[in-house]
Amino acid sequence: MDAVFVLLFSMIASISCQSPNSQYQSPQQAAILSDARYLAGDGTFGAAYSQEDGVEFKEESDVYGNRRGSYSYVDPTGQRRTVTYTAGKNGFQATGDGIPVPPPQAPPQPEYVPLPQYNPPDYQPPRYTPSSQQYQQRSQPVYEVQPEPQPQPQFQPRPAYQPQPQQYQPRPPQPPPEIQSIPSYNPQPQYQPPPRPLPQYNAITTPPPRRFYPPGKLNFNRTPDGYSYTFSKS
Repeated sequence: MDAVFVLLFSMIASISCQSPNSQYQSPQQAAILSDARYLAGDGTFGAAYSQEDGVEFKEESDVYGNRRGSYSYVDPTGQRRTVTYTAGKNGFQATGDGIPVPPPQAPPQPEYVPLPQYNPPDYQPPRYTPSSQQYQQRSQPVYEVQPEPQPQPQFQPRPAYQPQPQQYQPRPPQPPPEIQSIPSYNPQPQYQPPPRPLPQYNAITTPPPRRFYPPGKLNFNRTPDGYSYTFSKS
């Protein structure tokens, strides 16, 4: 909400900087004569403003996000051009002065249909006709005499290898290890920097804010879920 105040005051400050005696003003420097905006908690909002160069704008939105509005301006010949538009689920659609009209669409052409002589005949799979089969009598199987298997020689394992026993030779006794004394721990002295003097701060006095007076009539209302304001230069 604070950003709304900043935007509102910056816009009004730009209005106060405009010179009313200048003969020509570009659209970027044209002063705003009136401005009104609102925002509700359900998502609906609206905005409308008019400038001293003849530009007028108005837009509203519903709870579904659909927008409708219009804007108008004065062309170099002095004629006012007005455009109305809607934006929503059907896209952006605008009607008014100076909007190019799309050319009429050509009627759809009939699809190409080949001549019958160029169409291949419909495929028909061949029909299956079972033929009569003659069954022959089975002949008696012929058995062949198999030779008897010859016995194979039996495997005789070799005697297992027996190593000769070795005589045990005990090792000579080793002398006990010497006990070394542990040196005493001497901590190194730590570096302590000298104390620094505390910085001295000079009290800075802030000038009181200058009261802003808008160059017109301003009315701002804040609600729990939105806001609304109106401004009029006259």
